[in-house]
Amino acid sequence: MRPYYEDDAVTIYHGDCREILPTLGPVDLVLTDPPYGVGKAEWDNASWDWLPMAARASQVMGIMPGIANLLTLPFEVEGLFYRWMLSVRIINNTTRGVMGFGNWIACAVYSREGVSVYDQAQDATEVSINGQMPDHPSPKPYDAMRWLVSRLPGEVVLDPFMGSGTTLRAAKDLGRKAIGIEIEERYCEIAAQRMSQSVLAFDAI
Repeated sequence: MRPYYEDDAVTIYHGDCREILPTLGPVDLVLTDPPYGVGKAEWDNASWDWLPMAARASQVMGIMPGIANLLTLPFEVEGLFYRWMLSVRIINNTTRGVMGFGNWIACAVYSREGVSVYDQAQDATEVSINGQMPDHPSPKPYDAMRWLVSRLPGEVVLDPFMGSGTTLRAAKDLGRKAIGIEIEERYCEIAAQRMSQSVLAFDAI
């Protein structure tokens, strides 16, 4: 499949990840924030049929399923086993949840037998949202994604629900290669513009 955008570090595909994932080669890490099924947009459904395809392609996965969906995640998928939960607390977030204001992002980590996700680092961090967020109904803060990419192993990162490209931008800034898939072309264009920046403009995130 022809990429929507490509440079030395990043490749973006426009399309349905369920159609594109089987055409890709293996990657080290899948890190993604899939739809939660909470009605945020027309594409927001809670289908997990993409998960086995992503698992087959990777050695490690970091999945941000939304707090309400945490207990629906499987313990094992295609030979990847649940290992731990990483957490990012957003100190100035104002998202409402069942218990009040939602202030943390949970990232479930999976890996294959024999593939270590251990590091001499904390399993939680804090970030603040600074500046303007990208034009997307559910963007993740750049600092949160940069920490998650840095905290997980793998030189090639795949995000099958790329959105506006924050995971890819973080991977590129950390010197890693990244692949993104996005079904909405307008978000592919936003992501491509962000990737074309040689140095990340922090005030634009």
